Amino acid sequence: MKGDILFEEISAGAISPQMPHCKAIIINIGEMKGITVALKELFSAQTYKVYVVNSTLSKLPSILQRCREVGVPAVVNCGKELAGVEVWHPQKPYGSVAVMPGSRSNRALLEFISEDPLLGSFALLGYQGYRTDPQILQMLQTRYFEEMRLGTLRDDITLCEPLVRECSCAFVDMRSVRYSDYPYSNEASPNGMYAEEICTVARYIGMSNRLDSIFLYGEESSQNQLTICYRLIAEVIWHICEGIASNIAEYPEYEENDELFEKKIVSLGENGQNISFTTSCSTGRWWMEIPDKSGGTICVPCSKNDYQAACSGEIPIRWLFFYQKYSL
Repeated sequence: MKGDILFEEISAGAISPQMPHCKAIIINIGEMKGITVALKELFSAQTYKVYVVNSTLSKLPSILQRCREVGVPAVVNCGKELAGVEVWHPQKPYGSVAVMPGSRSNRALLEFISEDPLLGSFALLGYQGYRTDPQILQMLQTRYFEEMRLGTLRDDITLCEPLVRECSCAFVDMRSVRYSDYPYSNEASPNGMYAEEICTVARYIGMSNRLDSIFLYGEESSQNQLTICYRLIAEVIWHICEGIASNIAEYPEYEENDELFEKKIVSLGENGQNISFTTSCSTGRWWMEIPDKSGGTICVPCSKNDYQAACSGEIPIRWLFFYQKYSL
């Protein structure tokens, strides 16, 4: 019915291509009735369906494979801790993003990511510097992976959108949210993301052009869990689904219709570098071209701020970052 998101519970065996208007499959691992109840309290002005599957960790790989076969993103509620690498790891090259409060919340994931040969791009978002081991950040920087501290994200949250635009696998640690907004346990931090911020980031992730799966964790499933926590998790999922439903997949490097995009070339002076930018006429997204070692160019997501910096005669930091990654 128009105006409703129909969060309908189904069995895993019911997942099929014959699911009209389905935008996502929510997979609850273990006892997650509180989240399902909170989801059914939410509405949308759009018309689409989201199905909820209750399952076990042992069956998760087969369910994820089924979601991939029907071409529907999976949103997995893992519970307190993230499922093991053998469960979520794609068998092909992929891009990823993690929303985490610091390295202690999942050091094993960050160490694996820093060495995974199939991982082409990665961004660590919303972390707090004093909760993050500098060695972890150095490991990520060695592979030219990106990061955005909580303070930078809070100054302008739109700047995280280019970092998640091409991710296929995302990890969201709900413990990134401060205790006053997400009082899940006494282990929570007094500082962290606001509820509104994690919902906004979740929407950006949902709008990724290549989204395959999102894993939520840092969730208590005990009877002591407060209803407000379930409601925040449900709202994060709602924002993911709204992002998926609203997204327009755009690839300017492959698009032949020039009317969809506007190209701008910025010259940085007589001896400077010319930088080509492309902006979408419908969504306002931005990309910039980076020369690669083969003599061609790579189209990289960026923000309008990068274009404005170039117009001011400055080489955008993001352009330099990817120039070092792809050209040197």
